[in-house]
Amino acid sequence: MPLTLRQRFLNVPNYITMGRVMAVPVLMAVMMFMRGPAMSYTAAAIFILAMVSDMIDGYYARKFNIISTFGQFFDPLADKLLFLVAMIFMVQLGRMPAWIVCIFLGREVIVTTLRSVAIDEGVVIAASTWGKYKSALVSTTTVGLLIHYPLFGINWRMMAWVFIWPALFFSIMSGVHYTVGFIQELKKK
Repeated sequence: MPLTLRQRFLNVPNYITMGRVMAVPVLMAVMMFMRGPAMSYTAAAIFILAMVSDMIDGYYARKFNIISTFGQFFDPLADKLLFLVAMIFMVQLGRMPAWIVCIFLGREVIVTTLRSVAIDEGVVIAASTWGKYKSALVSTTTVGLLIHYPLFGINWRMMAWVFIWPALFFSIMSGVHYTVGFIQELKKK
């Protein structure tokens, strides 16, 4: 039985996703005034809570079979907005060079554009392990860069820089993988 309009849009996973979208301006506000460890830890906490909410809404959507086009589009968009806002502010804070952010941003724009065209063409491109590794590595890197200061005996800035190179590699490779998959699926049509 097809889902009603209310079930497709007004459901728990979509509410959680929209909460993550609303976390973006909150993260921006905190990062605009980020001076010292307290604000860095606050920004990291906001980011971590948002990423945990991503896992919760995905779990809930799969468990109760509440999969909607809205959720399929906005869920990854919310994730991209969160990490890109954090990365862009990292440049301003001197925690990351702009060229790395440009690579992350370029990949996200390309994949989001291809995903939109794929949806319009009725093409389904499954998520790959490349993308899942990319997400985990980028999130880890972002948390480390947000915390920045030593905490719990961990040099978070150093940890972030250890993870940034594989995050960059998987970001590029997952973008290539998605593009190749998109072209192959279009050829099949």
